[in-house]
Amino acid sequence: MRRTASKWGLVAALFAVAAHAAPPVAKPAPKLITIGPAITQTVFALGAGDRVVGVDDSSAALPEASKVRTVGYQRALSAEGVLSLGAGLLLGSAEAGPPPVLEQLQQAGMKVETFANEPTVEGARARIQGIAERLGTPEQGKALVAKLDADLKKAADRATQVKGSKPPRILAIYARGAGTMMVAGSGTVADTLIRLTGAVNAADSLQGYKPLGAEAVVAAAPEFVLLPASSVSSVGGAEGLAKLPGLSQVKGWKLVTVEDVDFMGLGPHLGQAVARVQDAVAQAPASAKGGCK
Repeated sequence: MRRTASKWGLVAALFAVAAHAAPPVAKPAPKLITIGPAITQTVFALGAGDRVVGVDDSSAALPEASKVRTVGYQRALSAEGVLSLGAGLLLGSAEAGPPPVLEQLQQAGMKVETFANEPTVEGARARIQGIAERLGTPEQGKALVAKLDADLKKAADRATQVKGSKPPRILAIYARGAGTMMVAGSGTVADTLIRLTGAVNAADSLQGYKPLGAEAVVAAAPEFVLLPASSVSSVGGAEGLAKLPGLSQVKGWKLVTVEDVDFMGLGPHLGQAVARVQDAVAQAPASAKGGCK
């Protein structure tokens, strides 16, 4: 009896030692679905791009996400399509939906978290930090925000240096072909982008996105027209824009483009987008700025 007890005591001790000696097996990080180009760009910038197995159609325009499978338009997701990719977490903009589909995903066991698409620098900082916390990379989030702030300071310093001159007037147009054209007024992502360059939003008297109207365009008197890069060919370039009512009556404007992600959301590379617009404006000839002459 004593020998048996001693034997089982030794076995228990060996098991205890083995349990302490073997490190716990870490669970693999869940695969991700990212919805909204600013969200996708942030996830990749935080170093978690290798976990992304699905993105929305707009995010697919980003070079880093071009080879990732798409799950459709961000406002019209399919629960079946999203779940088929085997991801455990969906990170999306507030526009992701429709809500019933997000509920279906959660009921199926997927974690879903959305972030406000507030068109302000403060909103961009909060979104980066929130995503970084959710991914377990808070330090990378702080570094990314610091880089964003440094880029924006350079742009602000540059805008201050030319403040003595009359700020250029930029009209931002969201276009998906000549039949779907909206002007970006105040309270939009494009409005924030324009203001950060030191320019004036030529449509700042409007709120949000409004249909392109000839009278409003003439009254805005833009010197530059800002478009998402992917929209240029669909409207026939500067030549096509110059034939539209309103723009055909304004002389000397020049076409400027930004990447779609920078027109639709304020991502971690916002400061770089501001600098590119500043470059385009600075390089324009002082007279006859192109576009419609």
